[in-house]
Amino acid sequence: MATNEAKRFEATLTALRGIVMIAAGVLAFLFPEQAIKFVLLAGGVLLLVDGVLGLASSDFSSPRDATFWLALVRNVVCIAAGLIVLGSGILTHVFTLGFLAGLVGLLAIIAGLVEIVSGLMDRERYSSATPAMVSGGLYVVFGLALLFMPLSSAATLTRVVTILIIIYALSLLYRAWRIRTVG
Repeated sequence: MATNEAKRFEATLTALRGIVMIAAGVLAFLFPEQAIKFVLLAGGVLLLVDGVLGLASSDFSSPRDATFWLALVRNVVCIAAGLIVLGSGILTHVFTLGFLAGLVGLLAIIAGLVEIVSGLMDRERYSSATPAMVSGGLYVVFGLALLFMPLSSAATLTRVVTILIIIYALSLLYRAWRIRTVG
């Protein structure tokens, strides 16, 4: 019974991550000009919330195997990226905006690659690695966009990011559904 409760809790938090990301993504896509200023705040909050909820849904009573450590690294990287984005107003006095965007892009790529690898390794919890591959791939694409898209095309970047956020959120909702139905 405790296992079902743990799976239900994990599925609920995963679904919550997806719902928050869909709401933020739709708003940013509908209002791109206003979203450019807001997207830094929303993006930072999303990364921070994703990392925190990912940590909260982690099973700290399970063995400390490679999948546990990969999930921990992924969530800590998301939290770090979120904090960098949220603190960018202060950090731009020390670092250039381009450097901060590149750093967050690199952290997003690391988070995506870690998610892909952990999804492939954790076959017990997921019947298919496809959701982890998709969501990890979206993080990688987001990171690459931050690294290689000029900041002057912020409206285009905002639309690309919001589409990626919505697709990622849908993969989280699918993952939550699979967690609930597979167990």
